[in-house]
Amino acid sequence: MDALRRTYKLFDKSVIIPLHPIASSKKYHSSIVRARQQQQQEAGENTNDRSRGDKKPVIDEATVRRLERLALVGFEYEQSKRILEEAIAFAERLREARIDETVRPMYSILENARIRLRDDVARGDVDRQEILRNAAVLEEDPHFVNLSERVLAYGPQGKLLLRNLEEHWFAHCVTMPRHNVFPCDSIADTLQLLRSNSLDDQLPFALATLAAMSKSAWNESLARVSSHRIVKVNVIVDASESKSLLHKKQRERKVWWRKLAQCPSRFVLAEARKARNLDVTEIEAQFPFGNITVETITYYPGIRKLYPQTEGSKDNAADVHMIEHVASLDWGCLALLCDSHMLDKSISSYIHPKLSPYKTTFQIEKQQNETDVEDLNRFVLYLNNTLRAKGISTILTNTEQIVEMCLIPFVVSVNRTSLKNGIVHVKNRSTTLKEAVHISDLVKYITLRSS
Repeated sequence: MDALRRTYKLFDKSVIIPLHPIASSKKYHSSIVRARQQQQQEAGENTNDRSRGDKKPVIDEATVRRLERLALVGFEYEQSKRILEEAIAFAERLREARIDETVRPMYSILENARIRLRDDVARGDVDRQEILRNAAVLEEDPHFVNLSERVLAYGPQGKLLLRNLEEHWFAHCVTMPRHNVFPCDSIADTLQLLRSNSLDDQLPFALATLAAMSKSAWNESLARVSSHRIVKVNVIVDASESKSLLHKKQRERKVWWRKLAQCPSRFVLAEARKARNLDVTEIEAQFPFGNITVETITYYPGIRKLYPQTEGSKDNAADVHMIEHVASLDWGCLALLCDSHMLDKSISSYIHPKLSPYKTTFQIEKQQNETDVEDLNRFVLYLNNTLRAKGISTILTNTEQIVEMCLIPFVVSVNRTSLKNGIVHVKNRSTTLKEAVHISDLVKYITLRSS
């Protein structure tokens, strides 16, 4: 040890000699220590973030009602509430996420582009009669609906459009509701029948009137129509739940029309008004030439007169209210046709596939061999019969004019290769995109995209 000190004095260096020897296994670098400490810190923060993000938020009924009023979104289903809880938990994790300052944001090619929106102003050059004529008559013959003097006359495609709209309304308002819905002709007689069988004890329940003719005047500022087809639902509900159900029905019916429109924001709820001391709200389709009323929703606070009075049932209807929503099929068809023509200046019109008179047609690519043409014709007949057997309406035509006139949403193209591998190409007329589909999946493909 003394010899070592004398050696270091020769170089004028001081040395610190440990009293205890250091084992080779305990030698380390400071950089490794810092890296391990940083990893442990980040792991702890990630664990805390996951614990906070995975914690299921508590959503009470008041929060749901406030969200429904602000966003007009229904949370009556368990799945909707679960999705909301997951979205809140994910948003909480994003809010507390740590982002490295060295990370640069991504820029799109439109970052510096100036995108100008159309001015939301009324056009003064719009002719109301011209738009109604364009929506009423797509071609000279046949046509959808003709708005003639005091009557709405339907053509072949218009009849199918009207029927599809009625079937869609029936499925949504009669088949799908969670409460019981009973079709009827007379409300008072049906209520008496339900009471005799104790079917009116469980509230709410509804009575549906299908495809009746109404003499009441609708949209007189546009045209005077003597009568029009309506579908009506009267919901009998407890008084304590009537206001909540009224707002829910207003929201549901507006969303229902918007889902069928090419421009969803066109259908709006008008301001509530008083008619015969009753609260009435209308659903309107807004156009430059005026608004078309397609549905009315009325709130009846007292319906005692609908129930037959007996000695034991004097107060049965005291706490029962009624909500009535009436949709006009005729004015609804006309509004949806006008909506299909108001998108742009093009001559093409598009309508929701659910309402299209025909869901699909077929197109055979040109072939030089006559034998191939005959085989493809038989192949098309096979596909046509297969789709019709599953309830999918089709039309056989070989002209593009019929496709545009009948507003057919899907065109199935077949060629010689389709006979070998069973692959056909389905073109969506609204997007102009083609997709290869095997014939075994064709029914499922068309059904999913027509619903």
